Amino acid sequence: MIQAILTYQFVLNPKETGEIEPEFSPIQLIFKNEDFNKSDYSNLIVTNDIFGIFYQHTTGVMGQTGAYGNFYSGRLKETPYQVLSYFRQEADGSQFLTLSIFELDDEIEIFDDLVRSLAKKLDVTFETLIRAKSSKQLALIEKVHTKLADDIKFTIFQMERLSNLDKLQKAALIFNSEERLKILNTLREYPISKREMKNILEKIKPNPNVDILLEPFLELNLIRRDWIKGERDKRTGKIENQGEYLFLTKDIVLSRVPNEALLQKLKDTESKGKVNKYVNYRNKVVDFFSAYDPMEEPVQAKKKLASLLLNPDIYDFFQLMRSNFYPLDKIPKILSNWADVDMILEELRNLEVITEIKDEEDRSWVMLLTDVKPLIVFPEYLLPKIKTAYDTNYITQEIAKKAFDLLEVSYPETVEF
Repeated sequence: MIQAILTYQFVLNPKETGEIEPEFSPIQLIFKNEDFNKSDYSNLIVTNDIFGIFYQHTTGVMGQTGAYGNFYSGRLKETPYQVLSYFRQEADGSQFLTLSIFELDDEIEIFDDLVRSLAKKLDVTFETLIRAKSSKQLALIEKVHTKLADDIKFTIFQMERLSNLDKLQKAALIFNSEERLKILNTLREYPISKREMKNILEKIKPNPNVDILLEPFLELNLIRRDWIKGERDKRTGKIENQGEYLFLTKDIVLSRVPNEALLQKLKDTESKGKVNKYVNYRNKVVDFFSAYDPMEEPVQAKKKLASLLLNPDIYDFFQLMRSNFYPLDKIPKILSNWADVDMILEELRNLEVITEIKDEEDRSWVMLLTDVKPLIVFPEYLLPKIKTAYDTNYITQEIAKKAFDLLEVSYPETVEF
């Protein structure tokens, strides 16, 4: 869970003696965790950690000209939290640091888009703040501080929403992550130990948290974890192949499907006019799915679709459109006050999730072109692969038997979305 978002300006504070007293001057400190406040948050983050993060950002920046920004993520050294941070250096050399602080078991990668979206706003805010301070415009300075606080509060609000995902969004987590896609593709070949899986994932990202990466798979009953006793090597006397192993028992595909209920609803409510919205809508749906194959859809397209499902405002709008259709000029205002409806519509149009239909008065109606539903299938293709892996000594007899047993037990199980 998000703990706080803190913003600072780095200042040198030169003395008459020529010495400097560098410090991070707070701009806005917004806390979600009520255990902390502006006057007491040393148990959340300490100055040494702030300087350490600042160093990570500024290494190699000395020769940089013009405005510049970068991101960093890592665990704090002196408190049990982790951070997603954004550093901004303006053209005049002013430097700013924004820290989003999370609990250690949070999967901070899913908040990356929200942090980057906040960073775009911060670029404008910090530039405006510098200009206001240099010209001593007190009213503008106050306005900037108020806007900054609002932007941070909104980001925290969105982060909280992302901490409570439904089953569809948990499936989207799999397809939005290179590490999770690697887990899925690896287990499509044969079972593998958790230790070996971590070694594979480290080629993608250093120090991966395998337990967190496995969470959506386990919650959707796609993977089983089981302990393998191993076998004693007759030559060395050591126990080989002992440890926790991962077994794929259900496969998953993030697929687009027609929304049959919406088609029927439009057909039932459609009045006979010069332009039949139902016929035009049905034709668009048929045209799309005539050329669509979920197994052939590029991975990047699935990742983009998954990313949209993990955007809180876009997902709320998507959920709204799954059960109804609306005139473009009368879309219900169910979204947060900060939501950009035009941006949401553009994103969903570009990915062909929604479409627009004209009525007899040339009025545009927004409709869901494609619904999204994960397809859960029994991985029958694994049966010969497991046998081959055993025959070629990639896995032992104990691992192969456990894999077959788990597939047999899980065969009748279903996952509803």
